[in-house]
Amino acid sequence: MGSTRTAWHVLLVALLSQRGPRRFEVRSEVPLSTEPLRADCLLLRGGAGPSEPAGTLKRLWDLLPRDTIVEFKSVGRPYRRRNLDRLCSYLHLYCADEPGRIAQRSDLCGVLLVPSRTRSLDADVTDLGLAWGDLGGGYWRLHGGAFTLLVVEIDAAAETEDDDLLRLFGHGEARTIEARRWLSQQLGAEEIAMEMHDLEGFDEVVRKLLAALPPERVLSAYPPEQRLAGLPPEQVLSAYPPEQRLAGLPPEQRLAGLPPEQRLAGLPPEQRLAGLPPEQRVAGLPPEQVLLALPDEVLQALSDSYLDTLSAETRAAIRARIGR
Repeated sequence: MGSTRTAWHVLLVALLSQRGPRRFEVRSEVPLSTEPLRADCLLLRGGAGPSEPAGTLKRLWDLLPRDTIVEFKSVGRPYRRRNLDRLCSYLHLYCADEPGRIAQRSDLCGVLLVPSRTRSLDADVTDLGLAWGDLGGGYWRLHGGAFTLLVVEIDAAAETEDDDLLRLFGHGEARTIEARRWLSQQLGAEEIAMEMHDLEGFDEVVRKLLAALPPERVLSAYPPEQRLAGLPPEQVLSAYPPEQRLAGLPPEQRLAGLPPEQRLAGLPPEQRLAGLPPEQRVAGLPPEQVLLALPDEVLQALSDSYLDTLSAETRAAIRARIGR
């Protein structure tokens, strides 16, 4: 566990290997994690001063001590068994490595952000001998640990505080222009966009933005042969008003034998995608084609250096739309 290995460590391994029972295997210098340990966020409280209102997670900040380690679980990468054990291990390691900042255990806190409570989280809380304490509005305190542990249910907190930006991080969709504009700005910022582009969950972020876009703008990202591929006949016909469906005929009889281009002849693009959830509108599209479905104001924010990382075809299409 120490950061410095001495000659005595080598001798100890030899002693345990030579004199310990044969039914035990002795290994030395074993990594305890497949990846370097990294906290999602570290919150450091500054000096004493007037309290300013928070713009998000409004009830959380006054509950925090000097240092706080935050672990976030998303919809696409949800809480898994023993993730709480990992957060607890971060707290113990940080406490051991930062004696100058953590004079006592009450100076350190752990926060777990989840879309909502799950069975696996409840099972881990029970296994660790902890107990739930309801603070209201989606906020919980876990009693019984060595450090203060807080759990925030994003869905509940977003509804209680009417926080549309926070709602993006849970199961909800953006309801306001402010939330859509904020997400567009983040995707348009060169540093943030390049950092996110190749990460797991990027498609999920884009789908959140596309959920608020009209169908015709999403459809423009598809090549013609992909715009209706795989749609069942009943979804195709759902775009027509009832008086045009040939009363008395079931959809399968009306469409039987017709090639795809005749099944939707005359339909405008927005009707072809009507009723589809966002994840089906962009399903199967590579990331660069998904970019083409974003609004012009987001594309305007992309820097020339970021555009240069895209394929020539995608770059030309974007430049044609934004005029540079």
